[in-house]
Amino acid sequence: MLNFSLRYLVMALIILFNITAVAEEKLVALQIDVPYVELFSGPGIGYPVLHIVEKGETVNVLIKRTSWLKVQDKRGNIGWLPQASLFGLSQQGTQVEQREITNDDFILRNYEAGVMYGDLSGANYYDIYLAYNFSRVFNGQVSIGKGLGDISDSTLFEAMLVAQPLPNLLVVPYVGIGGGIIKTSPHSILADAQSRQSTLMSAAVGFKYYLARNFLLRAEYKYSLALTDRDDNEEIKVWKLGFSVFF
Repeated sequence: MLNFSLRYLVMALIILFNITAVAEEKLVALQIDVPYVELFSGPGIGYPVLHIVEKGETVNVLIKRTSWLKVQDKRGNIGWLPQASLFGLSQQGTQVEQREITNDDFILRNYEAGVMYGDLSGANYYDIYLAYNFSRVFNGQVSIGKGLGDISDSTLFEAMLVAQPLPNLLVVPYVGIGGGIIKTSPHSILADAQSRQSTLMSAAVGFKYYLARNFLLRAEYKYSLALTDRDDNEEIKVWKLGFSVFF
């Protein structure tokens, strides 16, 4: 069970950071407008200088990490240059402006994806989600979750409409309503211990905190009802905490 949990979490993290990488990587060509720029072997001034690119030449941006850009010159040399060097570069005749992702970008974000971990009625629970913002206040999200307990395991598929009425705050509270399905698989091998599937109705409250760049901290409490074919519906309570990226 533990190995399965670790594999699931690792896969979720890979998906999350691949999404971030795709969102950040924009291949553009920049022209050197100063006598020269130095290309370092790594993203930091402590790394040695490998190459010099002279005025009038162009470099292709491969990827951006924090305040450093990984570039390739016309000879195929690859190195890193600090963001401060952008004052001496231009793109299609227009000087490049330095710009960091800020809280304004968080407020105006389009997509959000995250990984969360917590407790589902006493079972270890983790999920991944993807959200799209219809406006600054409303967004829709879909999620896939897995609960691993001593008696049974659960898989949840949900869609939720989320409202954040105060989007300009540093800590943004939100509420959500939604539904989906929950599949429960008992560990017991007894004849009457059968897997079952139920409709799920949920309500959630939580908050999002903008950390830096395009990273968020998110915490949530969710109360759900599993509509079973028995006399009583099943109550499910989920607490979870996780990290998200927006783009």
